[in-house]
Amino acid sequence: MEGENTTMTLENLLSFSYFHKYFINSSDYGYKGTIQEMRKKEFSRIADVTYLDHIGTTLFPESLLQTFMADLSTHVYGNPHSNNLSSRLTHDTIEYVRYRILQHFNASPEDYSVIFTSGSTAALKLVAEIFPWTPRSSSNAGSYFCYLTDNHTSVVGIRENMKMLYVSTVPVEPEDMLQSESPTTELLNDSTFHLFSYPALSNFSGTKYPLSWIKKIQTGEILPIRAPGKWCVLLDAASFVSTSPLDLAVYQPDFVTISFYKIFGFPTGLGALIVSNCIANFLRKNYFGGGTAAAYLSKEDFFVPKDSISDRFEDGTVPFLDIISLKHAFDTLQKLTGGMENIMNHTHALASYTYSVLSALRYNNGQPVVHIYTGSEVRTIDVQGPIINFNVMDENGGTIGYSQVDKLASLFNIHLRTGCFCNTGACQKHLGISNAEVIRNLQAGHICGDNMDLIDGRPTGSVRISFGFMSTFEDAKAFLTFIVDTFIKKSSQRTVQIMDYEKFPIISLSQSESSEEKGIDSSGKITGSTRVTQSQILSNLSTVERACKCKVRKTMTTNNKAIKLSHIYIYPIKSCAAFQVSRWPVAEQGLLFDRNWMIVNENGVCLSQKQEPRLCLIYPSIDTIKNIMKIQAKGMPSIEIPLDDNLTIQISQNKVCGDRVNTYDCGEEAAHWLFCFLSHKYRLIRQSSSFHRYAGAQRKGPVGASSSSLSLVNEAQYLLINTASIFHLSQQIPFREYTDPADQMTQRFRANLVVDSKIPFQEEEWNELFIDCLHFKVSGKCTRCQIICINQTTGEKKREIFQTLASSREGKTTFGMYLQNSTCSSYPSLLTVGSEVYFTLRDPIEDCSEN
Repeated sequence: MEGENTTMTLENLLSFSYFHKYFINSSDYGYKGTIQEMRKKEFSRIADVTYLDHIGTTLFPESLLQTFMADLSTHVYGNPHSNNLSSRLTHDTIEYVRYRILQHFNASPEDYSVIFTSGSTAALKLVAEIFPWTPRSSSNAGSYFCYLTDNHTSVVGIRENMKMLYVSTVPVEPEDMLQSESPTTELLNDSTFHLFSYPALSNFSGTKYPLSWIKKIQTGEILPIRAPGKWCVLLDAASFVSTSPLDLAVYQPDFVTISFYKIFGFPTGLGALIVSNCIANFLRKNYFGGGTAAAYLSKEDFFVPKDSISDRFEDGTVPFLDIISLKHAFDTLQKLTGGMENIMNHTHALASYTYSVLSALRYNNGQPVVHIYTGSEVRTIDVQGPIINFNVMDENGGTIGYSQVDKLASLFNIHLRTGCFCNTGACQKHLGISNAEVIRNLQAGHICGDNMDLIDGRPTGSVRISFGFMSTFEDAKAFLTFIVDTFIKKSSQRTVQIMDYEKFPIISLSQSESSEEKGIDSSGKITGSTRVTQSQILSNLSTVERACKCKVRKTMTTNNKAIKLSHIYIYPIKSCAAFQVSRWPVAEQGLLFDRNWMIVNENGVCLSQKQEPRLCLIYPSIDTIKNIMKIQAKGMPSIEIPLDDNLTIQISQNKVCGDRVNTYDCGEEAAHWLFCFLSHKYRLIRQSSSFHRYAGAQRKGPVGASSSSLSLVNEAQYLLINTASIFHLSQQIPFREYTDPADQMTQRFRANLVVDSKIPFQEEEWNELFIDCLHFKVSGKCTRCQIICINQTTGEKKREIFQTLASSREGKTTFGMYLQNSTCSSYPSLLTVGSEVYFTLRDPIEDCSEN
């Protein structure tokens, strides 16, 4: 598609009139015109976010919490195991909620019972524990547990229980069920119980599997395998019932598992196992907890369970307040939407429209923009849920990794899901990943939930969007616009203005940022004192200006010109503004005072600019003469934080990049300052100098002499970037859309060390670096996140840099190299702007050693 016709076609496809004409019947979308008012009143917190992960969890309406809190403010709810009035109120309300759940699924209390669990996974685990299995023996094949390969991990995990019970497990492909043999009712006379589990809705592809299978399996019309006995059906309905009605009067599985947060968004941590009363008396009770026993003896093996199915299998006190909230959840959902039938029609219209447009998108060369993974090309409401699973392809038909798509989507405030979605069977099938490849990928370091999205050019997972009851046409349009703007339009923007490397501006220290003002004298010595290693560094720097004794056998320059260290930055407070220096000491953890402090929220979670872009407007600086860190921000009085470790304050623990670190709080003055500037209750904390964490894989094993100690950095002690690489990237950004000065662009990459080379991305070939008397090991490329979109002087976001980086780096958003201290260096040592940079290439070299 080219030129004006392409634009007009896209405009038409993305218009509401096109959506309305081809995808909406009289009442399919919007709940009779109330959807916009619902979004405004009930979901104002979404703001400009496009939330498309409703199968992960939908979002709760505000009025649900309001009515629930009003209930709690009015009534006293006691423990339902007591007999006082408040406890009886709780018990009776819970029983009403059980009835309301059955009513929602059109089931009678005579036919079904509700057992509350902590979620769908716990409900599935409970079935595995209480089902009347018959172990296999020399004379009996025993029970079979069969499951569809397109099942959630929580279903497949039941097979591990079966190993201990000597029960045979059989995975079944969807095609095998669809092509099952003719009726085998003669096999049903045996008393052995078997169990077949399948999802009503695939959480991977959105395929709706036939509910008619339930009765056909129970009657032997179709069977997963030919085995004599009574076949029961476990229906995983957690994803299905979030947007579709389930009528248990028509379709009667033996077990149904659900999670309520998928339907309502709240409460979380609560699910249910709905059990057919026909099989209830065959279920086995082993463990008994509080409230489940009618009678038992503590000195003898005597136990009688309660008669009620619910009481018998709900060990301990149920989460009664969460259960009570369900009453308000059902009421609110009904009031807002009119019921599950309306929700199904609404979400189906949105998903069908999005699928239609997405599947039609093409690059200029005719290549499809996405590869959609679906169980059927016909997306009728009875065979497909509101899920679209896909991978984005490039112009040559190669896959763009899901992690990169996720990062790009976040630039548009789009929240989606990536990976394999806890459904390895469907992931393997749709992506064509063999069992051997799964094992090889694991050996290569890929595990479920990580961002290793491509291995040898092949995808390890995909991207999933899903619609919920409050989704709108505007959500679908925002997503499709993101795909068009990021991939189709960007693919044609290959012509860039050429600039002269020599004219690319370099940031330099202003006169006000001279060495003298940073507490560094003309010899490079820093005065002042801090504790332990820091005090040693500050007092011994006069001895470090010496010739480097390392013998570099293989050094290189660029265009016969030495590469120079052009800038040094430290970031005393993690994710806050840089502090630029011309000369600075190196300590065991990297540049002295780099990322020694961080800002955390009320839950102790470390903040970054992704959550708080205005962190970049906080300017910390180190004054080693006064022995303080000064914190400044526009419109705020400055505050001072001592550089000395305060050992009189209690040490606590916080997490950084999955690691626990010992920290202490910097006090109320700092907290008040942060509140005044950021309008939230945050705390400034500092890593204890006596605590050590270590880089990379070394942190997971024994710590050796070569292990690199880290401050509060994410990955490595230093980040290095190259001015030529910055210039090269700047060439590719369309200047009509992007006007940041080059110095601001450099600052976005938040490096510690900036080198002035003339060859773009030359640094990616380096193995070791030698600067002044220091020796560094290159430990890998830095994969960038959305923080590079934030202008570090204004806090404003622009997408262009990340989008350009993503389109120009062969499928990965890498920029800059991580460095670690080498054991060849002794501490303290100084780094100085203007020093020559020597390097070795990434091939075997002799170790350097001192004379």
